[in-house]
Order: sequence, then structure tokens, then C-alpha cells
Amino acid sequence: MNCGFCGKEIPAEIGPGEEKNSCGSCRGGCRKIHCPYCGYANPAPGKLLRRILEKKEQKD
Repeated sequence: MNCGFCGKEIPAEIGPGEEKNSCGSCRGGCRKIHCPYCGYANPAPGKLLRRILEKKEQKD
């Protein structure tokens, strides 16, 4: 996934709800993917979009 602000590639192991990237201000856990380079809070893809992206990556 690329950051929507700086355009850099966000590592695949970084995802929504992970403690190391949680902003701490979201109720019920963070549901955004924070860019490790600029800190921008990218919206996490939904379950359907995540499945489509995974299938696309498997084909490549």
C-alpha cells in the first residue's frame, strides 16, 4: 500500500489495530494505517477490498 500523502510504500506488516502504529486516540482501537515516514493516517481498506488486493498480488 502506498501512503496517500507522501506516496512512499508502507510495509505490509503494518496494519490497522497494531499496537506499534496505534494512534491511541481512536475509541475501540485504531482503524487506520499510519505511515511510518510522515505519520499520515491512511484509511484502512475494508474486508472486501483487502481480499481483492490479496488476490491481485497472488496473480502477480
